[in-house]
Amino acid sequence: MHIANSNLPFGGVGNSGIGNYHGKAGFDAFTHKKSVLDKATWLDPSIKYPPYSPKKLKIIRWIMGA
Repeated sequence: MHIANSNLPFGGVGNSGIGNYHGKAGFDAFTHKKSVLDKATWLDPSIKYPPYSPKKLKIIRWIMGA
């Protein structure tokens, strides 16, 4: 009878909850949300990676206005 109203999640049958994997509520129960950063790699200056030489530090300080 739970199928009659698609807005209600199905909690399964009995104490074990067998069958609770149907629909969006089941999908949410078996998935983990995580963030994904999608960025271009064609412009990746090496100045932001160590080792930081005195020249790199001078340029970084100049860029940051320090």
